[in-house]
Amino acid sequence: MPLTSLKTGVAAALLVAFSLPASAETFKLTTLEWPPYVMADGSGPSTDAVKAAFAKAGHTADATVFPWNRAVKMAAEDPAWIGVFPEYYSADADAEKGGSRCLFSKSFGVSPVGFVQLATKPITWKTHEDLKAYKIGVVRGYNNEEQFDAMVAKGEIKVDEAESDSQNILKAAGGRTDAAVVDRLVFEHLAKTDPQVAAVAGKLTFNEVLLKEHGLHVCFKNSDAGRAARDAFNSGL
Repeated sequence: MPLTSLKTGVAAALLVAFSLPASAETFKLTTLEWPPYVMADGSGPSTDAVKAAFAKAGHTADATVFPWNRAVKMAAEDPAWIGVFPEYYSADADAEKGGSRCLFSKSFGVSPVGFVQLATKPITWKTHEDLKAYKIGVVRGYNNEEQFDAMVAKGEIKVDEAESDSQNILKAAGGRTDAAVVDRLVFEHLAKTDPQVAAVAGKLTFNEVLLKEHGLHVCFKNSDAGRAARDAFNSGL
């Protein structure tokens, strides 16, 4: 083969090699039942968004529902799983910001978090200092908002822990707490679909001041494989 033809052939081969997509992978993710974002069978708009991002990057994703604290632990420690969603950003968990747990993706959605309260006894607040006057319901293991959680950890805000959003809302409805931290869309969904919450929803309101509008993220394992999966996911957003 003439030298010119050889060079042309090599160049063409390299061009083809670099233009081919990376091998498609299937990424296994843990999640929780958190309607309307994620349903009991793992379907829902959050799962759809995550799968769509991976699909755009040439990959597929499988999502399996577990109790939240188990889902987080498995994604961080079990090599069979590469990440967990949907998560709020937390600097304490961000391995790239001095945290110890995971690598956060870009945001793929939002979650408006605030307080459900008795309509006849609403809480009044503008700053976190105002919340010291109340007993607030939270769900065990959930991140709520950075300053709020820091004040809870210091004992500056009194909280009562529940095992689920429904239980948290019911405690507020029964006057056991002054308000309950919850995502607004979760509250609206439970008010329609959970018989116990539906029975008390009429006497509850959502406080007009949001605690925070969170971004929703996938929290990938803090490893080379997790970083590669995170980068692939981000490329599809």
